[in-house]
Amino acid sequence: MSELAIEEFVVRVGADRRIEAQWQHAGSSQSITGTLDIDDLRLRTVNAFVDLLRSNRLRKVDELKLLGEHLFVTLFGPPEDTARHNGPGMLFRQAIQGEGEQDGPGGRLLRIVLEVGAGAEWLASWPWEYLYVPLNRDYPYSDFFLGESRKFMLTRKLPLAVAPRMIQVRPPLRVLFVVLGPSNLDPIEYEAVLETLTRLRDAGDEERIDLRVLSQEHGPDGTRFPADEDLAVQATWASFLNSVEQFDPHIVHVISHGRYSADADGGARGEVAFPSDDTTAEWIADRDLANQLNESGSSLRLVFLQSCESATSSSNQYHVISGMAQSLAQKNIPAVVAMHFKIKSLLANTFARAFYENLVARHPIEVAMHVARRQLYLGGMADEANRSGFGLPVLYLRESSPLLTPPVPRKAPPSRRRSARVAVPGGTEDRADAAQLLARLDQPDPGKAAWRRADR
Repeated sequence: MSELAIEEFVVRVGADRRIEAQWQHAGSSQSITGTLDIDDLRLRTVNAFVDLLRSNRLRKVDELKLLGEHLFVTLFGPPEDTARHNGPGMLFRQAIQGEGEQDGPGGRLLRIVLEVGAGAEWLASWPWEYLYVPLNRDYPYSDFFLGESRKFMLTRKLPLAVAPRMIQVRPPLRVLFVVLGPSNLDPIEYEAVLETLTRLRDAGDEERIDLRVLSQEHGPDGTRFPADEDLAVQATWASFLNSVEQFDPHIVHVISHGRYSADADGGARGEVAFPSDDTTAEWIADRDLANQLNESGSSLRLVFLQSCESATSSSNQYHVISGMAQSLAQKNIPAVVAMHFKIKSLLANTFARAFYENLVARHPIEVAMHVARRQLYLGGMADEANRSGFGLPVLYLRESSPLLTPPVPRKAPPSRRRSARVAVPGGTEDRADAAQLLARLDQPDPGKAAWRRADR
């Protein structure tokens, strides 16, 4: 029987710019320490790239590679130094090479986890999702973005003293889908994501999704209101909190406008726009959103923020937890997905469709994230305007696991082969077949493929 092993490579960055790299694989663990390779020139260079990325002016592959190489060198040192048998760079090279071992029939996935500790939060503002392994002709696994690979994936993690919440839940997965459209802001495109969720809810003989919709144009079951019907404002801040408390969702998916602004004390904070009673924008701070979700959503497992700049964090090291994604992750919500900078609605919808397809298929959360990110990368190869889209989604994850528990096994005839299991660090297992999962990583558009299947 084949197994698809998900190995883990953790990079921990501390306040003194010290790095600890740890590779967990095949029942063993290797670790080594080092120091961030960063000076004032690299700091200013990366910040310049970030400004270009924020304004969607970083589109050429060579420019994205240069940004990604600066990120790589900061963590692991110059490529030529990784040939030495010490330091995080060499351990990382061994990890992506698999120490020369041949992949088995099930293959392997390497999860790279970036953990930024107290005193180094300013590094979280950097777009590590563009990490690029520079060309080294001595190694076959070089000259690639992590986001384009089918073997490597990147997640983020905040170090918390408390134990992580349990992630897995029994189906159906309760999803609260929220669309916030203040009248004084640009219209929001969301129909593609809602269509995917309703199809996943209605398809198959197993109820995997219990969907609740909160929007101005749709009823709670996702049915569109008549165009000429005059309705009171649906998705206000108060009605949102009421829905969270009554529905007790496992997933809260918010589609809205987000921004990053200064607060009354001169600090910086993330904000999301809710419609007020007069339909104009009421900006809710990241701290308030995180606190209310933490108090009201006792079953909450994942928050998906599909809004522009919802993952942006402060580059000022004195603002410890700023930005909505980090604020939510700090409240011990097991998984938070957000957009690092402003993202086009088309790309955000494409990403969300692929993400939910894989999530409901009981793949680990980071695998669902990586498949969706890779789809954006493949789509951007032929479209320079959308080329940088693959690095915009961000995932904060406490531990690796599928969100839905494995299905109850049916007694198979003696001649049937048992499906392979996916081995996950910490003992969690996913019942998905290994070969099927690797094939899914190669799908150019799993969301569209699913729609075609559902239409039959």
